[in-house]
Amino acid sequence: MSSIPAPVRQVLQAQNDALAMKVGTAVLGKQLDAQQQAGDSVNELLAQNVQVQKQIASGHLDVQA
Repeated sequence: MSSIPAPVRQVLQAQNDALAMKVGTAVLGKQLDAQQQAGDSVNELLAQNVQVQKQIASGHLDVQA
């Protein structure tokens, strides 16, 4: 048997659970930030693609922009 009294063990478990929840929430927040950045990058690439397609359609491609 454990030498730690049950009430103390319960408090320690509750603290451990709370910390695990905080860590999980922080990780999910970071994942959401990364997904947002990836989405922003995709949107930027699509916007650039539209601009290039318009330039090609008009017969002029601005390669310096």
